[in-house]
Amino acid sequence: MSIYDNIKKAVRDFQRYVDVPIYLIDKDGKLIFSGEENSLKKEGIFVVNREFIDKKDVYECQAMTFYNIFVNGWRFLTVGVKGTGEKARNIVMLLSMSFEHMANQLSKEDLLLKLLLGDLKDDEMEYYFQKFKIEEKELYRVIIIESSEQIYDAYKMVGHIFEKNSYQTIILSENRFAVLLVETALTDVDMAAKTLKDTIESEIYIRIDMGVSNKAYNFKEISKGYDEASTALKFGKKIDNNEKGIYFYRSYALEELLLKLSDDDIKRFLMAFTDGNLDYFNDDELVTTLNAFFRNSLNLSETSRDLYIHRNTLVYRLDKIHKLTGFDPKQFNDAVILKVLMTFAKFLP
Repeated sequence: MSIYDNIKKAVRDFQRYVDVPIYLIDKDGKLIFSGEENSLKKEGIFVVNREFIDKKDVYECQAMTFYNIFVNGWRFLTVGVKGTGEKARNIVMLLSMSFEHMANQLSKEDLLLKLLLGDLKDDEMEYYFQKFKIEEKELYRVIIIESSEQIYDAYKMVGHIFEKNSYQTIILSENRFAVLLVETALTDVDMAAKTLKDTIESEIYIRIDMGVSNKAYNFKEISKGYDEASTALKFGKKIDNNEKGIYFYRSYALEELLLKLSDDDIKRFLMAFTDGNLDYFNDDELVTTLNAFFRNSLNLSETSRDLYIHRNTLVYRLDKIHKLTGFDPKQFNDAVILKVLMTFAKFLP
């Protein structure tokens, strides 16, 4: 529920105990709640008198009493009741204090978490960006860090790696947190991710895995970056057998697309290229070799260095894969088919 929804729910409950209609008017000056049945038709078109929009005290207008709630000089909400006098003023002030308290309950850490998860509506974002003075134009790359062990010490370590105003951190669980890294023209995300992983593992002595978003996003769209980093982490750990520990979304876009195919399309593909048996993808050496070969763009020399094996040993393994699967990984088209088959083998039941 949005902050406006929560306040509307609270005022509906309060309305049952008072005998005067209550009104709520949003930041655009439109009526969003009325305790008076015959004025419900006005909802969305009732406009605050412009001469009172910036008023910071209780005021009376058209036989009603109002109070504006401000956040950093920005009018967030207007509370009104029908009638004037001391009783009306007391009701307005009581409601306003209650709503101000509700609006201030969310901390900046809670806000960042909600932004990551996509749990905020546009009007809420505008309110909280004003409240916490958040710069909307900055772009952030999302990095999710995960471990099988408790990760709080690793969370604290981030402050020793990056400059103070170049990142934000959000705890997601006792084993997971996110780093939002400010991206500029000089940012080397690959190097930043490697530095982060190497430093944490060498200083804290825990094994971590990292998922990195493909693009940098502003706070309004940061949930897209979180989805990308989460997808990279899920696919990377499953497909690469935890070999690298740093997984970039750009490396798994094909896998994500493949798994969106219908069951019939997948079945038709498997029938065309296999006898239905994909058990050879349970061989760790085969999978490790293929992953390294794909990662190094089918380059024999680079792959052998990556795997710390002799070039001839690599050629032997690739020939073995060719005989076992019927597809030659040294040929681009066959390599693509092997990549697709390996994805289905890893993720399909």
